[in-house]
Amino acid sequence: MRRAEDLLEDAEDFLGAAKDLLVTGRWAKVCFMAQQAAELAAKAALNALGRERRGYSVHRLLEELSGLLPGGEDVAALVEDAKILDQYYIPTRYTNAFPEGSAKSHFTERQAKEAVEIAERILGRMEGVVRGRE
Repeated sequence: MRRAEDLLEDAEDFLGAAKDLLVTGRWAKVCFMAQQAAELAAKAALNALGRERRGYSVHRLLEELSGLLPGGEDVAALVEDAKILDQYYIPTRYTNAFPEGSAKSHFTERQAKEAVEIAERILGRMEGVVRGRE
């Protein structure tokens, strides 16, 4: 259970970094940090249930988690949002993800704000699993 708390603490740190970067207008990095926050939060919840997972696909982690929780429909409802965050794992960091332009030039303030909102929802729900407020 301690490892789940560690993962959740790191998820909260990534979300805090995303919010800090939002103020500076670094949209691509906000999107990436939000994805990382959601990924670690989902891993924390799975860890709290005795499952350790690797990989970065937030939506796949949430799909697995929804099947483990009684009444996991609320977690399943987050899967579509998680697919948005999953798109920010690679292209936010690598210029060669696009035919031209820097990686950062392909992301917008609207995307960054949405990514933070999604990460907040996912983290909030995962915190309930980790801390037993299921």
